[in-house]
Amino acid sequence: MDSRKVIKIQDSYYINIPSETSQALGIVKGDRLKVIPLPGLGILITQNQGAAKVSVNLESMERLQGAADQIYSNLERELKDLGLNFISNLQAHIISDLATSGLLDLKSRVEKLEKKPETSDQRRGKVILLHKNKKRAE
Repeated sequence: MDSRKVIKIQDSYYINIPSETSQALGIVKGDRLKVIPLPGLGILITQNQGAAKVSVNLESMERLQGAADQIYSNLERELKDLGLNFISNLQAHIISDLATSGLLDLKSRVEKLEKKPETSDQRRGKVILLHKNKKRAE
């Protein structure tokens, strides 16, 4: 596999294709090639007619599949985060709208609870140990 140096002319970047490669793939002057970025892997260059002329070995296919899986995973995670953020924002807006409209008057509810005399239930919060087939001991 040959390596090629990237050159820049104005605002575009270029690489040259070796003549052996262009002949083997049937690439001629004027052909249009698709350049597809593969995050974490590199780029894939194919002809407009499809990838039929690009020879790919099994290892390359596994790497492409891994890259596709990673892209899908990232998109899925971002979509989930977006959904959670949307739900949180929606809840906050609903609560804000309810409070603003007066339907949900949190201030008066808090004041009412503060004025309510505190009553405690003696049994509340008590831990009781139960034994199977034995009476409960208190």
